[in-house]
Parts: sequence; C-alpha cells; structure tokens
Amino acid sequence: MARYTREQRRRAVELYVRYECCAADAIRELGYPSREALRMWHRDWLEEQRTGIPSTRGERYSRYTLEQRRAAVDHYLTHGRRASRTIRQMGYPSKTLLASWIDELAPGERRLRHGPIPEELKREAVLKVASGGASSREAAEGLGVDSSVVRNWKRRLLDKTKGAAVAKDEPERKDTAPQADADALRGEIASLN
Repeated sequence: MARYTREQRRRAVELYVRYECCAADAIRELGYPSREALRMWHRDWLEEQRTGIPSTRGERYSRYTLEQRRAAVDHYLTHGRRASRTIRQMGYPSKTLLASWIDELAPGERRLRHGPIPEELKREAVLKVASGGASSREAAEGLGVDSSVVRNWKRRLLDKTKGAAVAKDEPERKDTAPQADADALRGEIASLN
C-alpha cells in the first residue's frame, strides 16, 4: 500500500475540487491515488474545514514507545551486541526493527556482518602487519574482523610461502640458514606489494 505525504494528499484534493469532484481527471493528471483514496481524502479535507482539526490519516502508528526502543538498544549495546540475545531477553522486536532502532538511536554502533573477505584484502592486511606498518588490531579494525583473524591469515600465508620453497614430499634441508628464511619472507612481502 502506497503512503502519500500530507502535501501530496492536499494537492490531490485541491485538484479534485478544482475539477468539480471528477476523480478521473485528477488521477490522470497526478498519476495517483485510486478513486476511493481520493474520495476518502476529500472527506477528511471537508472534515478538517468544518472542525479545524487536521486529520491523522496516513500518520504512522508506533507500536513501541521511545522508552521501549531505548531499553532494547541499551540492552543490545551492553550485552555483547547480539541482536538475537536482545530479542530473546526483551521479548520484542524483530532483527530488522532492532537494527533500525540502533541506527536511529546509536548511529554507527550496530555490529555489521560481512561476507567472506576477499583474498586480496587479506593479503594487504597481512602485508601491513608483516611490514610493521600496522598492528594486527589496526588491520583488523579496518576490515571489521577480530585481530586474531588477521594473525591467523598471516600464519597461513607465511606457511604457504615456506611450502612453496620446499615441496611437501621432500624433507627439509638442514643446511638452510635462518637468514635464507628471512630473505624468503622479505621476497614474499615485496611480491605482495
């Protein structure tokens, strides 16, 4: 069901009256509403003219008070930022409604879910951490993940570089010095750049 602003309804009713209550002409010119809606708006307009009290038609009714919405948002923020926990504890609302309340009452505080992080972004984060350009926490905040996730990416990526230098089937040679491993890591960092 389409919702129209008070201004749109007023304009439609004025046009309806100007065209001597011909709904077809007003609708043809405006492109909205239906005949029944236009006649209903006209009745409301006549009632407003008679009583001087504006109609409340079209105004949204809020099922929850501002205090209830604030209580839900406060619970969300103080109890681990879990929507399902807040809904279960408070007994209301839905996840989408809670998300809209959080965005309205505490903008930027809602925990956002991300899909899988692309490999390129993972490599960039690991590169920043490995080169000393950022801590794992700083790199993680930029991607919206936990710092332990970035450290795991780093460990996995560096393990891949070791595996690329030495095949899994062959035993590792004992004559490689720690300097060679450090050089291999620097080469990997340079190639990632």
